[in-house]
Amino acid sequence: MITRRHALATSALLLAASGAHAQHVRWTDWLGTYSGTASFHRALPLEDIVPPPTSPREEFGGGTPFSIQFAVRSVDDRPAIWLRIDGGPMQTDEVGETMFFGSLTGGVALLRSADARALPRSASLTVRPNQLGTEALFTHADGSFWRRYFTATFTPAGADVILWVFDATGTRARTWRGSTVRRA
Repeated sequence: MITRRHALATSALLLAASGAHAQHVRWTDWLGTYSGTASFHRALPLEDIVPPPTSPREEFGGGTPFSIQFAVRSVDDRPAIWLRIDGGPMQTDEVGETMFFGSLTGGVALLRSADARALPRSASLTVRPNQLGTEALFTHADGSFWRRYFTATFTPAGADVILWVFDATGTRARTWRGSTVRRA
């Protein structure tokens, strides 16, 4: 079972490794719009929550695929990621959302601004030689929050995507996986 400490340690190692490979990224090769579908993969309970939930919810998902679109852009020589998700708890509105990031330093960039109905409280972009990922923190009206991770691993035809959502209590992570193709 994945512990929160293990997940955080792995994330830190991946971030450190991304800095070492940042010089090999060919950002311009990724520019464009991608579209495809994603479907529920699984829910992962996080075992080191204190106190542990008395009856953790198991979620198997409906398995119904939903559409996902994203675009990699460069605005003022800085990365911008547009994302539209048509299902699941991380669904965006019909026009999607655009996150504008600052300059990449060591493979990481922080949110500069966003164009979305539900603005992220904070966000970051991580870039590796064949992959980019965003992490965004959103706040609900009641003050609770949820965190969404979006990862695109580029392929010759498009990108394989993974979406992770952590709930406000931090007791589980739900994942969706899919594939996209690059539009002409």
